[in-house]
Amino acid sequence: MFDRWLQQQPVEQPEGTLTFEALTDAGWVREEELLDQLGREVARNYVGPGELAFVFDDLGAPEVADYLRTNKFPARTMTRHGDFGEIVTGALYRRVRRWCVPVLKLRYKQTAAQAVQGTDVLAFRFRDDPPVVAVAEVKTRSRRDKQVASEASESLEKVLERLDESLAFLMARCADRQHFFLARHLGALQRPGARRKIHRHIVFVHDADKWNDDMVTLVAGVVTQPTELTAVKIKDLKEFVARVYWVAEAGLAPRTHGGEAA
Repeated sequence: MFDRWLQQQPVEQPEGTLTFEALTDAGWVREEELLDQLGREVARNYVGPGELAFVFDDLGAPEVADYLRTNKFPARTMTRHGDFGEIVTGALYRRVRRWCVPVLKLRYKQTAAQAVQGTDVLAFRFRDDPPVVAVAEVKTRSRRDKQVASEASESLEKVLERLDESLAFLMARCADRQHFFLARHLGALQRPGARRKIHRHIVFVHDADKWNDDMVTLVAGVVTQPTELTAVKIKDLKEFVARVYWVAEAGLAPRTHGGEAA
């Protein structure tokens, strides 16, 4: 669904070390299907396979939505927007760009309002030589905010300084789930002198009508190393996110997939 939802827009590449890609709604997915699939994607990012069955005998019961709203989904709009941006970014890398995203880290919140520490999204190409790690800093905005360019660049540099901590977190979660193939690869990346290639990524999930390409110029002016910038433009973003979470809250329990991320 994601490869039918988002399509590339023609863009001018900035000068310097930044490359830019813009994605927008292609109009090929019916609204009902889009909300249903995104609602499921939101739910599976917070709730692991089979988790709800430990709480409820009937997953179609109205109490399921109340449970999700109280214990899993953040109430504050700002937190929801941040989580939604990470969810869309993770799905983009996993389902469209075909990177390995081994852990859905929003499942590991202790409270719904909590922000999970570390890198927003980590994606991997383990079979490349050397293995490639995409470190993605995600910012979600429903309005224009010129400060977000410098904020994103500064945040990206901070998480890069502590990248091994994020890798250790992912490795432990994969080991917990007995995904030992992934755990071994993640462990190998942390060894002293390990060969690995780091890709710097910034992703803006942004209201389409509030977006201006001067954001690209601002980011290009602050990054000092090769960086990939992606803008995911969604019309009426604030209302759209609210509707997606409403669908998720309505009891759409996540499906179990083969190769489920930890």
